Amino acid sequence: MPVEDKEDIAGLWLGRVLRSYPHQSAEFLAAENDPFRNPVGSTIRHSLDVLLAELLHGMDKSRVSAALDSFMQIRAIQDLPPSQALEFLFQLKEILRLQVSGAQKALLDGRIDEMALLAFDLYVKYRERTYQARSNEVRRRVFVLERRLPPCDPTDWQERGGI
Repeated sequence: MPVEDKEDIAGLWLGRVLRSYPHQSAEFLAAENDPFRNPVGSTIRHSLDVLLAELLHGMDKSRVSAALDSFMQIRAIQDLPPSQALEFLFQLKEILRLQVSGAQKALLDGRIDEMALLAFDLYVKYRERTYQARSNEVRRRVFVLERRLPPCDPTDWQERGGI
């Protein structure tokens, strides 16, 4: 596939991905190129570039995995349902349908499906970590509250209707 097509596809794909964000956020993610001021936008751009390059030129599993890992960490903490978190890969299928045909289309669709399966596994992994972190924070808060409360007399509990 010619390089010009790759750049067009990358631009269309980034635009579609950014539509999943609120308007003001999408504008910032698209406009700010400084990775220190916009780490999410920078990660999204880099991940999509790597994924598209690997999709078109051979699918190096380690590069695909690393790019998906970064992207899915972001998607997992954004509290999106799995269908919305993985939608970006299926949007790429739609874009490619207009650009390629025949055997190449079937090959790319299969590769995108492989990416989707890997992305789903990563999404679940990071959602589990997020929920575990939230659970640990709740336990920590309860522990701190228990330490701050004065000890109570068991008879106080019985007087309030406790068992």
